[in-house]
Amino acid sequence: MVPKRYFFHASGFDPYDAGAHYRRFARELARFAAIWNIDAQTSAMRGSGIADCHADCHWTVTARAPGWRVVTSFELLDWSDIVRGELGRPSGRRLWEGLATFTDLVGSGTAWRYFKANWRYGIFFLVPFLSVLVFAIIAMLTAGYVGTTVSAAFTSTLWGFVAAVAAAPLMFAALMQWPGERWRVRQALADWIFARNYMLGQHPDIEARIEAFAARVVACARRADVDEIVVAGHSLGATMAVDLLARAFDRDPALGQYGAKLCLLTIGATIPKLALHPRGAWLRHKVQRLAAEPALTWAEFQARDDVISFHKFDPVKLTRLDNRPAPYPSPLAGEGKVGVGGPVIRRVQIHQMLNPPALRRFRFNYMRLHYQFVMANERRAPYDYFMLVCGPAPFRRTVMQPNGPDDLYGADGAYVAGDSLRDAAASYPL
Repeated sequence: MVPKRYFFHASGFDPYDAGAHYRRFARELARFAAIWNIDAQTSAMRGSGIADCHADCHWTVTARAPGWRVVTSFELLDWSDIVRGELGRPSGRRLWEGLATFTDLVGSGTAWRYFKANWRYGIFFLVPFLSVLVFAIIAMLTAGYVGTTVSAAFTSTLWGFVAAVAAAPLMFAALMQWPGERWRVRQALADWIFARNYMLGQHPDIEARIEAFAARVVACARRADVDEIVVAGHSLGATMAVDLLARAFDRDPALGQYGAKLCLLTIGATIPKLALHPRGAWLRHKVQRLAAEPALTWAEFQARDDVISFHKFDPVKLTRLDNRPAPYPSPLAGEGKVGVGGPVIRRVQIHQMLNPPALRRFRFNYMRLHYQFVMANERRAPYDYFMLVCGPAPFRRTVMQPNGPDDLYGADGAYVAGDSLRDAAASYPL
């Protein structure tokens, strides 16, 4: 069992500050505890000045059930201040940089690679840029109508031209507000612009932040006061998790030799977003290095209903996975063994995590489905974020199970050991 764990979490392009993340975590932890029939409590959020919590923001989770107790230190690798800075850029600059980003991704062939990798993600890429184009067309049509109407009313072409010039930007700005904000067009554009700048090494703030994150992981490993260290990344945060962990190994090649088991969890991941670009060679190198690192267990969970990620796509080989149902990684066959063949890739179903009414309610809410990877489930399922955070089973054992944590915990929350085939991972070296 794992009585003490340190869990680092890197969020995606999310403007919500550490306080908002903490409140969501505490709320979802209570729901998780009820589903699994365990007792789980979280401490207050602590950090080097809560207002500037990205410097060191963490809290402690204590979970217990019959026969086990786990204390997890949860540290948020917070870069929400950088996200808010990106969202606060002037609109004109964002549109210009958005055009440059779109031109780059299409001209380099990266957009086409998105469609080949996963057509749903390709559409997700196009939507914000097409939205801007549609808004611009509507604005121009509106300007033409206003100009014609004013010219006829005042029998003056000049006044018609002035009215048209004024109407176009006003209409475009109104459309960017609604339905643009509802469709998250501004955030999506900022996300793509930031991702390209990050890929090109043109964002010194995020470079410095990731270096700081890497240093914190190294310091945690050297303290040698926990049994397991998990570095998790959601969405674009998965790319950052890979980046910072590779930098951590650069800082200290003996990172996995201090006693704690090292684990990487990528969920709702968009690693190919940058790795498929010709200029993403640095990321491809880091991904391959971590995939071959014998001291690291890497698991990636993918879901078909999450269109903001690359379902059925290998983030290391950058190739499509076949259409056969994904078998659970078999420790008896050696599949998914660390250091051999890359990460354990588990394809899970969001409909197994949510009850039918919730699934119907969220069916077309793509952002809510994307965030299910970091929220409590409504049912016991093969994937459960919070069980990876605070359950007693070693990370590798949990991700290797055919039915994930559902194989490992009884109705009363007790940690179950067995000799059945579904529990074969118990015989695999942990």
